[in-house]
Amino acid sequence: MRSLPLALAALLAFGSFSPALAADPAPKIEVTARRLFKAHADSVITVRATVALTMAAGDSPTQSRDQTVEEFGTVVTADGLVVVAASSIDPATAADGRTVNVRGNQVKLSVTSEVKEARFIMPDGSEIPAVVVFKDRDLNLAYLRPEPGAEEAKDAKFVPIVLAETQKLGVLDEVVVLSRLDKAMGRTASVECDYVRAVLEKPRAYYSIHLTTTGLPVFGNAGNFAGLITTRFGSAGDNGGISMSPVVLPAAEVVKSIEQAKAKPALPPTAKPVEAKK
Repeated sequence: MRSLPLALAALLAFGSFSPALAADPAPKIEVTARRLFKAHADSVITVRATVALTMAAGDSPTQSRDQTVEEFGTVVTADGLVVVAASSIDPATAADGRTVNVRGNQVKLSVTSEVKEARFIMPDGSEIPAVVVFKDRDLNLAYLRPEPGAEEAKDAKFVPIVLAETQKLGVLDEVVVLSRLDKAMGRTASVECDYVRAVLEKPRAYYSIHLTTTGLPVFGNAGNFAGLITTRFGSAGDNGGISMSPVVLPAAEVVKSIEQAKAKPALPPTAKPVEAKK
């Protein structure tokens, strides 16, 4: 029995009980990226929307036009709830009520925008009619669902990201971003690795990474959801204008917004989506 303390001392001397050695090492970021890509490449889809835009600057005549945009969205439920950056399909989110410099004068913008038609372009190339069901302009998030009764949605398979476990990020933490290439490249699924270069605290928490495409999900090194790329808007300075900064909205804020959107049913295309209360 007298040899037991000596054995323990020997084990401790070699670090057998060192917490650093006992802890599981963090996975390499490329290992996490491959795992996420294999399981959730189809969680990122393309959203095509035709938007009716009306804008007036000060006393200038009102201008109206339609524009078609293609943006990325992230699938968050198995029944087809998809989140995008609201400003990507609703320009009024960024511009309405802001003051800009026009020919040396400060004028206020009056902007309205409405999604007239939207479609999900699925990973296999099929298209599903969609409707906007919820907007959170404060967070710059919007949600769409398949149009009620759409035949195209009956056999569609949506692959949602996993929201059960989330991850907070710090400066220089490595991240994985799931994405897609553009139309010219066949909208092929893609994945990129990046790292957090800054953590913003005001006016709300954001992460800054190098990738800037909105609507894409961001994951931490452990593979847990960490946030969604969106855009933060602000004043460009004394000369007027609108500053636009791509940021990652942390997972905690995104998940709370998703829970609100889940409760909103798919409305007919002519109905206006519900907006979050400020």
